[in-house]
Amino acid sequence: MRFDNPIHNHGFVFPDIADFPDVANEPRYKGNGKEDNLVLIKDGIKNQNLKEFERGYQNYMEKKPDTKLFNKLNAMFQFYNNFELSRIDTGLPSNKIYDDLFENGISYNNFDTKELQDMLKGEIKNLLDLPDWRPPPGQFDRAKQLGPEIVRYVNDKFNVMGVLQAATKYNKFKPLQVKNVVLHIAKPTDTNYTQFLYDCKTVSKTTNLHIDPKENVMKAMLYLNAITEDDGPFSYIEKSNRWVHDKIQNIFGRAISTGSYCHTPESRAVVFQLPKQLRVSHNFGRLLQDDTEEQEKLLKQEKLFTSEKGNLAVFDPAGMHRGGICKTGTRIALQILMK
Repeated sequence: MRFDNPIHNHGFVFPDIADFPDVANEPRYKGNGKEDNLVLIKDGIKNQNLKEFERGYQNYMEKKPDTKLFNKLNAMFQFYNNFELSRIDTGLPSNKIYDDLFENGISYNNFDTKELQDMLKGEIKNLLDLPDWRPPPGQFDRAKQLGPEIVRYVNDKFNVMGVLQAATKYNKFKPLQVKNVVLHIAKPTDTNYTQFLYDCKTVSKTTNLHIDPKENVMKAMLYLNAITEDDGPFSYIEKSNRWVHDKIQNIFGRAISTGSYCHTPESRAVVFQLPKQLRVSHNFGRLLQDDTEEQEKLLKQEKLFTSEKGNLAVFDPAGMHRGGICKTGTRIALQILMK
């Protein structure tokens, strides 16, 4: 966790959503005497004063208020008031998975999937047979949330493997358990990875690179078939879990990535009322333009998780990651949430 071994000089800056070339002609805030509101926002965060923080951003957004985004901003503000202070030393012993997480944010492992493949044979076939479609923002092209039997099975296996112990020690909070397992099948025809800025045409080399908006959880990716570079492998920028970002952008980036996909001119108009510093999203990959220095630096650090490394990746979703963008093959995987 970044509080224990932080990296400050990583050089990454979240790009302004309004700088995306496809939206160049859409109106945005350019500064008109409302800079005092930015001071209010900063003071609200510093003083842990929600009303002050709320007044600051709502003054920017008074022409096009958005209750959903307001609620997300307030929730993130309250969460990060106490997040660092709530971390505790669990006293649990270390293991290899924990050591990997502490250093790099991700641990590569092997998991015997034969029983799971037998248990999920029907569900896998049903998803593979689904016709292509264009899912709405927030949904996969082919996915199914699995029931308590699978959740218990994975939880028991993770307990034996030391995954839960490592994840709990790393997260520095209450004991983690597997709470959610989603069967996800990715194909080359999928469109869900372009849902941020869904109506735009430009798709950059780093599209869908993101940081999960919610912390205090851990995740795992378990492959149920062999995965090469062409099959949409999961990828991770190792050590990015330790990168310390601007406090204001941390709140706004997480809130906007859940409160708005910026997928229509109307949804962007709400966000574009904010000043440049606040027009950020933790779903930032598509905003990085091809062949720029910022993008190339991340691409060089991105590590692909193929079957050569194993079939189970345990990771901190606060690090930069993506996956499921298939070139030719198909990826069958379980996305596992521990909380």
